[in-house]
Amino acid sequence: MSLPALDTITGALLIGTWANSFLYMAELMQARYYFRHFKHDDWKLKTFVSVAFLVDTVSTVGDYACVYLYTIKHAGDPVYLADQNWGIPLYLFTTAIIAILVQSFLVVRYWWFTRNILVALLNCFLIIVAFGGSMTVGVIIAMFPAFRERDKVKIPATIWLVTEAVADLSIAAAMLWELRKARPTLNESRSVLDRLVALTIRTGTASATLAVAALIAFLLRDDNNVSVGIAYTLGRVYVLSMLANLNVRKSGRSASVGTDEMSSPAGLDTLTFPSSASTDEFRSSHRPHTTFQVDIDPKQDVTLTGTWAKNVGDDSRTAEIKTTPSNSLREEWIRSLP
Repeated sequence: MSLPALDTITGALLIGTWANSFLYMAELMQARYYFRHFKHDDWKLKTFVSVAFLVDTVSTVGDYACVYLYTIKHAGDPVYLADQNWGIPLYLFTTAIIAILVQSFLVVRYWWFTRNILVALLNCFLIIVAFGGSMTVGVIIAMFPAFRERDKVKIPATIWLVTEAVADLSIAAAMLWELRKARPTLNESRSVLDRLVALTIRTGTASATLAVAALIAFLLRDDNNVSVGIAYTLGRVYVLSMLANLNVRKSGRSASVGTDEMSSPAGLDTLTFPSSASTDEFRSSHRPHTTFQVDIDPKQDVTLTGTWAKNVGDDSRTAEIKTTPSNSLREEWIRSLP
């Protein structure tokens, strides 16, 4: 295989970094919004988001370094341009890590929604196969960097990109199906459910479209970097999809409520608790003078703490109620959580 044209080696990568810059700026904005508005999220979730963002930052910097080496430091050097240097395996390894992190996050979220173990396991299998394919491509290119030996990665690259696209579409379809089923029962959250449906379609199809486009470009011409330039943006799209799913919630973990309607902004929009969640004393005719803080945890009982008075002007009393939620209420909470 002869050395391909210079513009197909460096030009595609340069255009890929331009797209990366735009997407990474959007990612920075989404990450800033998340850490500013969801300070009460569990530390494990915030650590997970931080790790994904850090790996994606390393991937982005590596993409810029790769283009710098090709277009500036080694411009016109036929020996250097004949090889796929360290920037290409780095992008493959980091993209594989980002993809498995974000896809696993979405699958776990789906499992929380539905407890459908078969669909979750099927998607996990696709995720693992895609991860193995991407890592295999990176290892082969690191061992055989020459463009003339690029046909060695044709099979693992095809497996990677095909299973990546199928996994993205499968996760999006499963989430979409569950959101569609939930819409009639969550009247208070319908507007946010509509946004989640649109978000699921956009993010799932965006990453799948990029994977298919990269695969087509690679199969048509495996002696240039057009497919690499397309796939450069995969990591940013994945992290943006995760942040968008987290940021669609309202901020906070508690709210001031009355006894007839208790809601949490941690949910999709507003989750209304039935009045049976209160004791008889709180179901009196003086509900308007009762306010509580609602602490939501789908794995535990509801805890309501606050003050109440039977009549306006009476001395307030401190009270705490713990109640076990119904199965349907637990399902609504689970749908609202990240």
